[in-house]
Amino acid sequence: MSGFRRHPAYSILHLLACLLVPACASTAPTRLPEVTTELVEVTTTDGVRLGGALWIPSGGPGTRPALLLVHGYAGNFYTDWPTLAHPLAARGYLTLALNMRDHDLTPQTSLFEHNRADIEAGVGLLAARGASQVVLVGQSLGTNRVLFYQGETQDHRVRGLVLMAGPGNLLDWNIRIFGREPALELLTEAQRRVEEGRGEEFMLVDLGPLGKALYSARHIVSLRGPNTRSDPFQNIARVGVPILILHGTADRLADASVTERLRAAATAAPRIQLYLMPGADHSLPRYPDAILPILAPWLETVSR
Repeated sequence: MSGFRRHPAYSILHLLACLLVPACASTAPTRLPEVTTELVEVTTTDGVRLGGALWIPSGGPGTRPALLLVHGYAGNFYTDWPTLAHPLAARGYLTLALNMRDHDLTPQTSLFEHNRADIEAGVGLLAARGASQVVLVGQSLGTNRVLFYQGETQDHRVRGLVLMAGPGNLLDWNIRIFGREPALELLTEAQRRVEEGRGEEFMLVDLGPLGKALYSARHIVSLRGPNTRSDPFQNIARVGVPILILHGTADRLADASVTERLRAAATAAPRIQLYLMPGADHSLPRYPDAILPILAPWLETVSR
């Protein structure tokens, strides 16, 4: 869940342009760039190759935690994240935005559990670049991804979580958008196909404001079924690191009431802070001027 998106080719060209422009300014005084941006690729333990971008502070990772930015449904590393990643790296934070295996509007066939391998690969890349500590930052569905990862792994390298515009339980989200009967009817059909050994069959899924997409039956069940691992309220109860929750007051895609439910469920976290961003919509990374005055001091407390 990430809202309107430009064509991927446009966004990649824009990112490449941002990388090349400083090198073309031959008339300007020679100086080292404040931030270096590098396109990267990682391979998960089950052999999936994931693309991403790494923003490197001029002084290297230092002692501050590195940041792994995890997108939401239909998202990617190059559309919204650069707006926030560059100023974070300029403040000294090694920052990686990484595609999950079900990025963009491709047919969705993965299981939600695969997010563990994807995020693990991103944390591993940051560790290989010198980071000893990591903060996981999830946007929209990315909040469910990072909560699952940390709740499942208890990764000692992860020092905190940042949750932006979380949708909450995905079946509940669909019931709120479409009504109980249509949402349950779709899930029941997907469950029937999985039980009949037809879990790889595609189903056309209406996502309302997000359009329509092809999901395999088993993908639907892994996201919304009774045994799903994607429920953020169950996963956040297992997270024992500081948590920062951000949500826009103009978000029409994810209900702001989810934030209070997450805070109440975070019983193992040593501290949890919640901020509502006035006027911000679902694409929170596009509001760095509003986010950084909150996020930067919070990251400083995590660094201590």
